[in-house]
Amino acid sequence: MSAFRWESLDEFSDLLNRIGRHGFRSWPTSPNELRSELETLRLEPESDVWLVRTDGKICGYALALAENDVDRLVVSLGILDECSGQVGGLLDLLREAAKARGVSLIHVAVRGAPAEPLDQLTHSGFTRVAANLELVLQREDAGGVPDPSLPEAMSVRKMRSTAEALLLTRVQNRVFEGHWGFSKNTPDEVLARLGLPSTGPEQVLFVETEEGDIAGYIWTALSWEHDHTCGKIWMTGVVPEFRSLGLGKALVSAGVKHLLSQGAADVHLEVVEGNAAAVSIYQGMGFKRHGQTDWYEKRV
Repeated sequence: MSAFRWESLDEFSDLLNRIGRHGFRSWPTSPNELRSELETLRLEPESDVWLVRTDGKICGYALALAENDVDRLVVSLGILDECSGQVGGLLDLLREAAKARGVSLIHVAVRGAPAEPLDQLTHSGFTRVAANLELVLQREDAGGVPDPSLPEAMSVRKMRSTAEALLLTRVQNRVFEGHWGFSKNTPDEVLARLGLPSTGPEQVLFVETEEGDIAGYIWTALSWEHDHTCGKIWMTGVVPEFRSLGLGKALVSAGVKHLLSQGAADVHLEVVEGNAAAVSIYQGMGFKRHGQTDWYEKRV
């Protein structure tokens, strides 16, 4: 087990592609895009990412993202079968990392994990505390997506430029304040995310009132994944005082149509397990369940 070094970027990228979709995010498929992603997160890759090797080849990794304002370490963990026996060592390392960063919780996102690593996780005292469902809409099934229906005097507009990064930051933090696991963003973090090719200002839509107030937003992403253009609804929400007006459904409709207009072959989104009302809306648009991400927690 060793700390990540930038000279291992190509090999690390290859590992992520071999593992496939896992953990709390989809990783870019190219080394250059992966580098941009790692430089955008709240971490120092050479001290917050660890690599597992067998016979000199990378076969696993752990990435630890500290979110001190919500007292947790968010972990992405990926292991190939040939080194699954080293999961215990990675978990020991993560416990030490949490203590060093002054947080008392470790949250590990698990999606499609092999049985052995998952058993080691639960045997180490991690318990399941939350889950997100992943839903996917194929282009050919998108006929049920309605045009956005908004209250009178409201409209959907695109983000004008990165000059609105502070506005987006404020809206996003208001929308998700108090939600499980949400760590407030800073303008610099949002600006960095807007600088990535897949999540630039052209991928952000606002619902705006006649007076110019922002009532909600949807932040989409567009990327090339293996053999097709993939769309994603990355974050969306409605400002508290504008809820119960149907804006959530309107935003998703607008976001889906926006992604399809750019050539997306499918659109992915995640919804909290147990949010039956939202799942019903999405399924009515043609979304189908594709996977599930379970969150496991341990106090250190």
